[in-house]
Amino acid sequence: MFKKIFVATTNLGKLEEYRNYLEPLGYTVLGMKDLGISEEAPEQGETFLQIAENKALFYSNYTKLPIVADDSGLEVVALDNFPGIKSNRWMEGSDQDKNKALLLKLKNETDRRSVFKTAIVYLHRKIMVRFEGELYGLIAADPRGQTGFGYDPIFLVPGIKRTLGELLLFEKNKISHRAKALQKLTSYLKKV
Repeated sequence: MFKKIFVATTNLGKLEEYRNYLEPLGYTVLGMKDLGISEEAPEQGETFLQIAENKALFYSNYTKLPIVADDSGLEVVALDNFPGIKSNRWMEGSDQDKNKALLLKLKNETDRRSVFKTAIVYLHRKIMVRFEGELYGLIAADPRGQTGFGYDPIFLVPGIKRTLGELLLFEKNKISHRAKALQKLTSYLKKV
């Protein structure tokens, strides 16, 4: 039996990651376009988790389906954890523009340590469950790779010496910050 679940995003790359985890559990994953929702939830909160919680509550006004909402971002140690919760909105422009601008901010820095963080919230019938994941790495000197989205081409995974942008989706889905949080979500959904 297929069950429907709403993932509060218009990001097709993110939806694909969710489908890879949730469809094998029998879920039909629907995004905002699938439900005809055009209103973006305001990004309110001081942490990734607070923003994800607020998104889930916002979209609970639009659907009675189980809701999955998340917030993710990149924290760069040398920049006092910038861009953090503003990772997607600290400047106008494409992902490539943001990557170039971030690399420019780091051009004289030797400390390239960074962490990708994800907070996922599952909301159904007023029950809210939270899941988090992190991936530690380094900011590469230059963008590398054509897969993924966001900061993937400049996020170097030290153990494999490739950026997330150089990994195939199935490789990324084993190690990414979102994958770690999604693994916790799927473990929870198997029990409900």
